[in-house]
Amino acid sequence: MDTRIEGGCLCGGVRYRLSHAPERLCDCHCIDCRRASGAPFVTWGSVRSGDFQLLSGELRRVAYANRVRLFAACCGTQICFRDADDSEWIDVTIASLDSPAPFAPLKTIWTEDRLPWVTIDPSRPAFLQRGQGGG
Repeated sequence: MDTRIEGGCLCGGVRYRLSHAPERLCDCHCIDCRRASGAPFVTWGSVRSGDFQLLSGELRRVAYANRVRLFAACCGTQICFRDADDSEWIDVTIASLDSPAPFAPLKTIWTEDRLPWVTIDPSRPAFLQRGQGGG
């Protein structure tokens, strides 16, 4: 059975592999995630930086608001997020995984920036900002 966790960008130019399943799964409603993705929120999963392997393509680094976002240089798909280049953890966009279904979010963060027409799942913990609730 193949248990690799892989993902990539829209056009297929960027491919990556995770050596461990993502943890700390969450939906983020912050304005920066919304603008970077063009979506009302982004679902993230964290892995240790050493557990992320770029298989092909090139990532474009965008530093903004004391954080670093990594996009596929070929088509612009948002792939990763980290607090700094040397961060121990890297957050991966769950929707960029080839098989994202097993990685449902466990909580919702930055609800203070949530768009008013987005409904938050009441069965999950929700926090006004990132640091609340351990995420």
